Amino acid sequence: MKVVLTPTYMNSFSCIGSECEDNCCSAGWQIAIDRKTYQKYKNIKHPEYKGKLKESVRRIKNKTASDSKYAYLKMDDNKYCPLLNENNMCSIHLNLGEEMLSPVCATYPRIQNRIDQEFELSATLSCPEAARLALLNPNGIDFERKEYEPDKNWNTKINLKTNNVDSGNIKFHEVREFAIDIVQNRILSLSDRLIFLGLFMNKLQELLDRKSYHEIDGLIQEYQIKLANEQFLNSIRQIQDNTSVQVETTLGLVKARRRSDISSVKYIQCLNDLMDGLNISEENHLDIDNVKAVYLSNYKKFYAPFIAEHEYILENYVVNYMFESMFPNMALGNAFKDYIKLSALFAMLKLHFIGIAGQYKGMDRDLAVKIVYTFVRAFEHNISYKNGMMELLEENGFSTLAHIVILLKDRKIEEIHVQ
Repeated sequence: MKVVLTPTYMNSFSCIGSECEDNCCSAGWQIAIDRKTYQKYKNIKHPEYKGKLKESVRRIKNKTASDSKYAYLKMDDNKYCPLLNENNMCSIHLNLGEEMLSPVCATYPRIQNRIDQEFELSATLSCPEAARLALLNPNGIDFERKEYEPDKNWNTKINLKTNNVDSGNIKFHEVREFAIDIVQNRILSLSDRLIFLGLFMNKLQELLDRKSYHEIDGLIQEYQIKLANEQFLNSIRQIQDNTSVQVETTLGLVKARRRSDISSVKYIQCLNDLMDGLNISEENHLDIDNVKAVYLSNYKKFYAPFIAEHEYILENYVVNYMFESMFPNMALGNAFKDYIKLSALFAMLKLHFIGIAGQYKGMDRDLAVKIVYTFVRAFEHNISYKNGMMELLEENGFSTLAHIVILLKDRKIEEIHVQ
């Protein structure tokens, strides 16, 4: 038995199968098949599946092929997995057993990571049921360690060795624990907590650049003191927003995703609601002043009243992202880039909340869960988009803390004047 660190919501998670409102096997994703599973499928003798698998499984015959991505399942015309039965359940799993699933199918929506000798297990919030369990706890996400037997058929997404750097241990556990403490400290609004996190990450990056790993403990202590310093916190609260740049930048990032193929029907619905809620017509030139006015009106009338009682939903999204993505992966030396990526995703998600709240003249918890899980499917699962997003931000100068603050900072409610 091993030891696993896991969010406590995982104790309640199990796939709800045909009851799921947006089955993962009908999400339109390309389902990767590893070499080992491909060989199992090639040699299968079952009369019902021999022909079906031969027709549905396609080899990857270009240079992108690897042992873990050796083939893929060709979706049907409706972008459903061809191996689903009439109840939208996996017929391979039901009739041949879990051991016949590819690691991708066997693992999802679980995220299994490994740090040195310790495993971590969480879930991606692209699964509606996992999203409900993770997001809707008003007390926030807690973690626990317990005995664990890793499933041999599950993927390990990240394998991190914390002492595999020039000068010894990079204090990954201590840094991530403090980063999560910042995000869960509700003395500040969530956007301001992320700005505080940015100040810390900026200093951390300086230490990593100098390979001054021995100074990380002192940096954490310094910012723990600042987190309890009301004068310092007030200085963050008083930062001025730049809503025009924030809206224009986040909309640009969303539109960049819209230009590529989007397979999730539910996300396309959310995207259309976002555009309609901000009074944006695809045919018309973007009038940023008009969009800004609608954005601020939506923010004050519909988003702020909901988030005043339910900000924990967005907090839980951020904390889950930090845990399952091993934020910040300091072994790669790009901790601040990880912060930029997190901030951009959060800013875009907040834009979705504000636009869609305007379209429906309000927000509730079910709609919030739908926005999050469809957003994660469309943005977090698309690696090429995330890489392009970072390139776009850097090309437009959004690689400094000052610019990221613009993406995050909310205007004070009392400063918003609605007609």
